[in-house]
Amino acid sequence: MVDFTRNTFEASQMIFDKGDAAESVYVLRSGLVDIRLGTWGKNASTLGQVRAGEVFGEVALLENRCHRASAIAREKSVILEIPRDEFMRRLDAADPLMKSVVGHLIARLQDITSFT
Repeated sequence: MVDFTRNTFEASQMIFDKGDAAESVYVLRSGLVDIRLGTWGKNASTLGQVRAGEVFGEVALLENRCHRASAIAREKSVILEIPRDEFMRRLDAADPLMKSVVGHLIARLQDITSFT
């Protein structure tokens, strides 16, 4: 049984905010999501956009920390939410070599990411 939740977010609706605990990994099924520092206004900056088929929120979950940025639907978006327990169960079941590759990718990303 797959333990995913399907959620629909309207344009400008927040999916998670900077500082929120990372309890899930998200897969964008349709729509467009902005990853931002700040939400709206003068100090907001868009770090990137998530497009259909892409995954987001995984780094904070794998690092077991709070989100360092916010995710906001740019347009109506359908998102699959994979809870931490399910994600970690699947990761633990993965080939040890693939788990090692994921660990190294996360370490490299930590090295090159400078925003807080």
